[in-house]
Amino acid sequence: MNKAEAIQIANESMRSNLLNESNTQFSNVVRYVNDEGWWLNIPLANFRKDTHFLICSEKAKIIRHLTIKANNILSPATKFRVKDGVADIFISAANPKKLVDVLQGGSKYSFHKHLVDEHRF
Repeated sequence: MNKAEAIQIANESMRSNLLNESNTQFSNVVRYVNDEGWWLNIPLANFRKDTHFLICSEKAKIIRHLTIKANNILSPATKFRVKDGVADIFISAANPKKLVDVLQGGSKYSFHKHLVDEHRF
């Protein structure tokens, strides 16, 4: 699965054209140390605007759609590990119901409240 395919599936499922290349980030499940999950690299400036994330699990045949509304996460630099002005986030797939950033240096932030929808494919 790639970003364009995920955007198409999500837009068709929602019956809209809300998501596009510029307002959406995409991640497939990848291996990281002894875990699997999704990497999100979010420029700190993006927390000031609505941003959509499609995180895909090909094994489970599901795309989770997350939306972080503008200024919803205040002071993101204190919540996530930051490198060169970019929040470096790894959401573990071990418990997809919680959607928690598990990287050391972060606050174990849960993205569950940002879950908008789940799209099956």
